Amino acid sequence: MDILCIILFLAAFSYWFFTNEHDTLFGVYGATSVLKNISMAVLVFVVVLSSIWLSAESDVASSVKGNLAAIHIGTEDVFIMLLASMLPLSVLRYFNAAGSITYAFMGAMATVAFIRADGVLPQPGSVLPVLVAPIFAFVLSALFRYILKSVFSRVRLHMIKLSYYMRHAVIVGLVLTAFAFGLNWGGLLNGFIEAQEHGFAETGVVMTLVILLLVGFMSKRPVANDEPNGLFAEFSIYAVVSVGFSVAVTLMFFSFDRTAGLLGLQPMPLSVSSLVFAAVAGTELVQKSRMIEDDEYVKAGISLVAAPFGAIVLTYGFLYVTGTDADGQMADFIIMAAAIIILIALAFAGYVKAQRKAGEATDRLVYIQQQQIYEHSRALNDMELKVVLSENQALHNAVEQKRQEVMNVALSIVEQKEFLESLDDMVRRMAKTDDPKEKDRLIAELGSALKQRLSYDRDVDSQYFYAQAESLHEDFNAKLSENFPNMTQQEKRLATLLRLGFSSKYIATLMNITPKSVEISRYRLRQKLGLAKGDNLVNFIKSI
Repeated sequence: MDILCIILFLAAFSYWFFTNEHDTLFGVYGATSVLKNISMAVLVFVVVLSSIWLSAESDVASSVKGNLAAIHIGTEDVFIMLLASMLPLSVLRYFNAAGSITYAFMGAMATVAFIRADGVLPQPGSVLPVLVAPIFAFVLSALFRYILKSVFSRVRLHMIKLSYYMRHAVIVGLVLTAFAFGLNWGGLLNGFIEAQEHGFAETGVVMTLVILLLVGFMSKRPVANDEPNGLFAEFSIYAVVSVGFSVAVTLMFFSFDRTAGLLGLQPMPLSVSSLVFAAVAGTELVQKSRMIEDDEYVKAGISLVAAPFGAIVLTYGFLYVTGTDADGQMADFIIMAAAIIILIALAFAGYVKAQRKAGEATDRLVYIQQQQIYEHSRALNDMELKVVLSENQALHNAVEQKRQEVMNVALSIVEQKEFLESLDDMVRRMAKTDDPKEKDRLIAELGSALKQRLSYDRDVDSQYFYAQAESLHEDFNAKLSENFPNMTQQEKRLATLLRLGFSSKYIATLMNITPKSVEISRYRLRQKLGLAKGDNLVNFIKSI
């Protein structure tokens, strides 16, 4: 293979991961404050160390080399695999669904191997880890979360000390995740490079180091912002540790033949996205709370399936167009690929339809809520309008009452002036006459007029006073009428005056009766109220 082709392959492969999939792998740790000052270059350095030092001799690299040992991959094949991998990933990215570059490239690589090896399918042991690894991560994550939950519910630790321990656990988990990813993912790259022409392996290892470092520094940026965001922003530190350690252990478990062989499987490059989502699901099971919405799981599942199958279909298509499918295996594959594509399309269409129905249901719910808000707002406005109208009516009544009072005062002044003028006329006539009988008649007429006026003023003043008192004590008068319906108007007025604290002398003046008559009226009022001899009349009236 041409070395420039390998450089292009490694650069594109690495750059895609570090600008897309790293948010899923390392974004889990973004919910903590540990990563605020850690850049992508630091994590790339850890990945490179494990990729160069260990993955070249790892069992993943040996497994990849074994699958490619019987064939020769040319420069055009590398371009085809690279293009067939990137196209479906780009389409998925357009729909905000990040597929796996690892599985996409493995699908393209398996297709080339299938064509070059005369239709020999890969062994089940090298394919089953794609299904088994997420289940393994799910179980591990649930187990880790259960252990953390059990331990910290029994051990009494101060919050500061607990935070200190968990912070260091997050740091260890982050480094372990980066190391395990480099070990597993680097095995794919090294195995692919070492399976090529003799003498290229050593150059490829060094070149991988340089390219990964360059790509890492080109795409370097903080893994976490000052405020966490994204899918994992609401994760607790216990969930972060559980998910991070389970993903790291799963990657290392399927990177060695001694561990993967315990399940009868071969070491295999894995998709970090599938492991992360499976680990999150395991943590959710133990916590009994949702951390990621269902549509994110559906989107991740579709993208993880669509990326490799899309790469397979495109690889077959490119090989057919370039004329490298010499054995005519394309016809059978077209039928199989068409069936798979139809199934994926149906699944995606069902997902879109379900999302549309969910959106319509949400829109209906929002519309109903808006209608309810509108009705409540309208009712509130009606109530406010009624209150305003009531207040306006009360103000109008108050103004009308004041106007009537002013008119009454004006009329009283006019009447008072006319009365004084009549008195003045009588006094003048008395001064002019010398007849004693005429003077006696005028004096008698003057006295009668004064008594009549005094009685009229008392009646008017009493009526005005009672009207004011009754308006101020409407509840009291209403209770009197309800509890003692046999009381006369005069007795109600007496009760009102007693409630106001007036003495018998003032009451006699206001009611235009003698003090003795007031005492008699008090006695009759006690009888109407049903009071015993020792009961206090005034206190009883005030308690009503």
